[in-house]
Amino acid sequence: MGLEDRIRTKAAALGFSECRFARLGRLDREAFLRDWLAQGNAGDMHYLARQPERRLDPTTAFPQARSVICLAYPYAPPAVPELDWRAELRGRMAAYAVGLDYHDRIGARLRELIAFLAELRPGVWARPYVDTGPLLEREWAYRSGLGWFGKNTMLLRKRVGSWFFLAEVLVDLELEGEGLAQDHCGRCTRCLDACPTQALEDGDILRSPLCLSYLTIEHRGTIPFELRPKLDNWIFGCDICQEVCPWNTKFGAPERAVIESLFPSLPALMALDDAGFRQRFRKTAVWRTKRRGLLRNTAVALGNSGNPQAVAPLRSALGDPEALIRGHAAWALGQFDQPTARAALRHALATEDDPQVRAEISVALGDAPPSLLTNLLTEKTGV
Repeated sequence: MGLEDRIRTKAAALGFSECRFARLGRLDREAFLRDWLAQGNAGDMHYLARQPERRLDPTTAFPQARSVICLAYPYAPPAVPELDWRAELRGRMAAYAVGLDYHDRIGARLRELIAFLAELRPGVWARPYVDTGPLLEREWAYRSGLGWFGKNTMLLRKRVGSWFFLAEVLVDLELEGEGLAQDHCGRCTRCLDACPTQALEDGDILRSPLCLSYLTIEHRGTIPFELRPKLDNWIFGCDICQEVCPWNTKFGAPERAVIESLFPSLPALMALDDAGFRQRFRKTAVWRTKRRGLLRNTAVALGNSGNPQAVAPLRSALGDPEALIRGHAAWALGQFDQPTARAALRHALATEDDPQVRAEISVALGDAPPSLLTNLLTEKTGV
């Protein structure tokens, strides 16, 4: 058995559904990356503009590296239950958020794989990655033949669709790849059509500032007014462009056991203090949003529900220590005509000292246009 086959066999034993290889070198994506960044598509993710040479050519930082082992680790798509989320006040989380943080789960398996490589080739140099570091993961996975770029910018593979994580190991071994995977999207545009914010464009373009995953996870500040209703009940990530993909419909294996964790109670989340958030989400992917981000998103979802039962948890949120949460709770209360909602806003306005939150309250009451908040944010960021 050759070296590549032995690595594949070990990877499969560790739970990786695919294992492919590519020789390292400079990627021919400099113009695409430069233009994508120049158009503001990275949003607040300024780190994506750093170290462009390392992103385009890993051997810049690691001249000893010769090849990359590209791996896919599957996760289960949820079987979406027949529930009225507005009536039950339930949020929605992306399927990958279930269980222990994928960085930890996959990282442990990569360490085992590297230990195996050291047994095969004593003294081998290896560097693992799991959605970390300046490495263009999907580019290398594509070049290894692991899958093709879907129009939703996700990597797709015939047998599993896109329900998998990517991981890589740079090594100083000369490993042989299998060439590029053929594109099987054809004329299908379901993902582009289904995106609620039109964040996807033909040509493998994702406009991050419009993406619900970006808005609920990576974006740390105020969610733009016009995008809040489009979040619906998504409070961590978004799976819409994956769920509508024919390859996922055909090959996905829904997991019903994770339903409760993917559709959490919004009022229960709104009641979490720092200790409660830490206890519930520490060592999970949701930890990345921090409490302030998750409860910001939760407030928006409650506002989108149209359910008067959302007013009570939102009224309580007006007293939250975090201004970001108070501001979005104010917007959410503004979506209701109930006298209790307006009374809570009036009371909060009399005691609130944060200019941005005061602007949110004034807009929610109809006493000021949304441009008031927009102008405040422009002054604050200088953009």
